[in-house]
Amino acid sequence: MSIPFIIHRTLQEMTIPFTISLAVTDRAAGAPLLTQAAEQVSTALARINRLYSPFRETSLVRRFQAGDQGLLLTEPEFQEIYAATLAAAHYTQGDFDPFFNGAFDPTGYVKGWAVEQITTAFLTPLLANPRVIAVSLNGGGDLQAATRPDSAFTWHIGIEDPANPQRIIAAYELANGAVATSAENKRGHHIRHTGPGDLAQVTVLADHLADADVWATAGMAGGEARWQTHLADNQLTGLYITADRVLHPFTKGAIRDVQTA
Repeated sequence: MSIPFIIHRTLQEMTIPFTISLAVTDRAAGAPLLTQAAEQVSTALARINRLYSPFRETSLVRRFQAGDQGLLLTEPEFQEIYAATLAAAHYTQGDFDPFFNGAFDPTGYVKGWAVEQITTAFLTPLLANPRVIAVSLNGGGDLQAATRPDSAFTWHIGIEDPANPQRIIAAYELANGAVATSAENKRGHHIRHTGPGDLAQVTVLADHLADADVWATAGMAGGEARWQTHLADNQLTGLYITADRVLHPFTKGAIRDVQTA
């Protein structure tokens, strides 16, 4: 099989860039597919931002914060997100906290969930087209990807140095799944530290971006000792970097090993 063409389209939503990438056998044939996908993704992101932004007075989140408990009965999607964030707080022993600022705020969950949901709804179906080999959606550095089952194609995912974003300190080859990175310099305002704050960055790979995002946030919040406990109790894959710039890969899952620079 010939080397595929990689085509991209970047959208600005939720104050961050979202990049759609398609690996295609024919650039000209892939262009209209990318345009259609970009329109669908943009519409979906705008809807999610309208409903779940903590900064919009009319969003469901702001209404819930103001006391509208009925949303848990009338809005199934909101109830799903609420339940998922409470479950995440439970299984991370409070290191992921949807009440990090006192009121319910699913900011640390919604972006990863949105990227995952949108990839499944609008990008993965493109793999039925024989000209499309693989798809991915990157939201502010967190990514969900899918590849045709008959293809050996993998996405090359570079992990930035938290002290120097221009330097790649590790890389993964990912066919299907997700990768999320949490750090103080990566919009970490939703992190409520439950530990000493001795980690500079945590990257987690998983099947689902919502899960990877939760665990990356939990790692940053809890610190190294609590993170070691989570690693002992859960099948997680990725790496973390301590405040003194030491890189620690952890690879217990099925995703390919880290390649350190």
